[in-house]
Amino acid sequence: MTAQIEPDKLGGSDNAVYSLKEVATLEGHSDRVWAVAWNPVQRVIASCSADKTVRMWSYNRSGGREDNGKDGSSKAVEFLPATEITTGHRKTVRSIAWSPSGKNLATASFDSSVSVWERLEGDEEEGESLGEWECVSTLEGHDSECKSVAYSNDGGLIASCSRDKSVWIWEE
Repeated sequence: MTAQIEPDKLGGSDNAVYSLKEVATLEGHSDRVWAVAWNPVQRVIASCSADKTVRMWSYNRSGGREDNGKDGSSKAVEFLPATEITTGHRKTVRSIAWSPSGKNLATASFDSSVSVWERLEGDEEEGESLGEWECVSTLEGHDSECKSVAYSNDGGLIASCSRDKSVWIWEE
């Protein structure tokens, strides 16, 4: 799939046309995928799903962004399944957010809770695996489904919003 975007629609001022091309499809969830988030310091993308899990993929760029496939396909980015977190949420995981350090991941669920995950100490990256993750905190209190979660720029605060028409700020 290819998409062209005119820069003036993105706030650009020149007449160039940017071209975007699909380079990968990440599969593995058994139900609807709700959100994705790039890790800010590692080459990792995470996704969350109605199957109550978080999946992570690591990726590598080989030879830059240009196409190098004979059939016009891009071989510049390769994604590998890295790990899956079985979250323990009772309902859909609707939103995920990485801390600015990239060490923690927050999940917001339709079960009205937010969980904070941390990779287990000493569980270093080996090949495709990002190891085991541990829930270090569960934030409860919303009266209804949590729709989104976000970290502050310094990582000291977490914001969650809910169908209960509230935004809660949590301090780590």
